Amino acid sequence: MLRPSPSPSPTPSPLAGMTTAVILTVILSTIAFPGLASDSIMPSGFHEVVFSVSDLEASARFYQEVAGWNVVYLGSGSAEPAGFGGFAEDQIVREILLKNPGTDRGYLRLVAFPGAEQRQMRSNAQTWDTGGIFDVNVRVLDIHAKFQQLRDRGWQFYSDPIQFTFGPFVVWEVLAKGPDGIVFAMVERVQPPLEGWPHLRELSHIFNSTQIVADFDTSLEFFRDKLGFKIYLEHEGPSKEAGPNVLGLPHNLATEITRKVVILSPDGTNSGSVELIAFDGLTGADFSELASPPNLGILALRFPVANLEAYRQRLAKHGVTPIQGPSTATIEPYGEVEIMTVRAPEGALLDFYQPSETGDAPAKEE
Repeated sequence: MLRPSPSPSPTPSPLAGMTTAVILTVILSTIAFPGLASDSIMPSGFHEVVFSVSDLEASARFYQEVAGWNVVYLGSGSAEPAGFGGFAEDQIVREILLKNPGTDRGYLRLVAFPGAEQRQMRSNAQTWDTGGIFDVNVRVLDIHAKFQQLRDRGWQFYSDPIQFTFGPFVVWEVLAKGPDGIVFAMVERVQPPLEGWPHLRELSHIFNSTQIVADFDTSLEFFRDKLGFKIYLEHEGPSKEAGPNVLGLPHNLATEITRKVVILSPDGTNSGSVELIAFDGLTGADFSELASPPNLGILALRFPVANLEAYRQRLAKHGVTPIQGPSTATIEPYGEVEIMTVRAPEGALLDFYQPSETGDAPAKEE
């Protein structure tokens, strides 16, 4: 995020503990930024997801070795100018940005806050527990092989891989939970055949992210009506048969517990999208109050926008006020940006930022 700058001693080097392979990947990788419609005030789908992790280097090695992703930036600096507000002036943030080779979206930014007091955002959470961000979604070519690979590395699962029908799609899916309570939904498409993913090898780029919500209507109104996102897919119903299910529900209740699901994104596609799920008849813990830095877990979704001030004005008309910003920050490797943070009704953090290269653009309401 931050360009190299003097930092208080004894701040650890961002290269400390990194393998030669990691460093070479940083040197050899390039990064691209998705195009933004300069005449629109709407953001694009999220460009990156931020994970707050307890072991930065171990996490980076995992995503290189298992996901096949490349490191495209690593560095450290003060937290406040990097877009993380509310910290003491001497709080350091260390960062590693990874991407799936050949893609220009769905990046993963790992961040660590050395010395900060931290808790897991969704510690020991069940799938029906609400608050914050529950998971991120990636595609795989062979879900059973990836399931075994993650299990061999100590990851836990809510079920074995399950095949089911979701809207117009037949898929295999499994939910994998790893260090710091981070959950990945791995999806293998069965029907219709997957097209348009030429760079899918190990784990694809992150294309979707899920929030478990108690008040479905309020969350839907927030994303659709206030943020201006468009619906990609809607689904409602229980499992068709009792027995094992992706969400880990008791087998005898799977046909009785209705799930409401909606997927939305700024342009109405399943790219950089947000999925909302509510369970009818199940009540669990609520982790909304823990969904803030420096706590551990899936911290934020980051959406680029061509004209941040125009989008802020749109949000203000719909009663949405940022909890932080707009302010100037340096998010490497993009450079200086204008950024603001919005909190969803049940705790999820959404960053909207204007890359400096877009400049001010005329606004067009959508």
